[in-house]
Amino acid sequence: MARHRIGRGRTAAAGPQDAARETPERARHAAGIIDRPTGTAIGAPVGRLVQSPLDRLAARGTISPRMHSAGQRLRGQFEIGVLGTRDRDGELPPGIHGTGAVLTPSEVQLGAIRAYKAALRCLGAHVGAVVEAVCCHEQDITVVAARQGRHRHRVMGVLEDGLKTLADHYRLTGRDDPAPG
Repeated sequence: MARHRIGRGRTAAAGPQDAARETPERARHAAGIIDRPTGTAIGAPVGRLVQSPLDRLAARGTISPRMHSAGQRLRGQFEIGVLGTRDRDGELPPGIHGTGAVLTPSEVQLGAIRAYKAALRCLGAHVGAVVEAVCCHEQDITVVAARQGRHRHRVMGVLEDGLKTLADHYRLTGRDDPAPG
């Protein structure tokens, strides 16, 4: 039986009979053995595995809940207007008003695009590019800073100012102080 290296000094058997062989690890994984402390199946997905940069900044307390809500609202308008995704419960997203008639998906999408573009217009080109990259395209601050050739803390300042302006645009109430933490 031939063996090959799989990394860090470990070797594995190489052959068609070995691929189909049942191992204890495979049996436990296939059976979905329950993890006692959490009550979830081992290896089972438990939701979104990666947080968006906006969620990470809010969790660290770098941005306020008001700023986070503004970024989330922009992301929602981007998803519906630009990407064409639908809201799960079928309601219109905040900032989009119906005419009382039944709206077709194209009307909802056009309304979301209008609201999205109005929000970016109020930010301006430079600030809007940073906010759009982080909130909508979910790029990390360091990636945006590297692309623009600026320091991370300067891009973070632009993002904070943009999110405050966006929160004012959406008429969100609250304080812009980061959450105590």
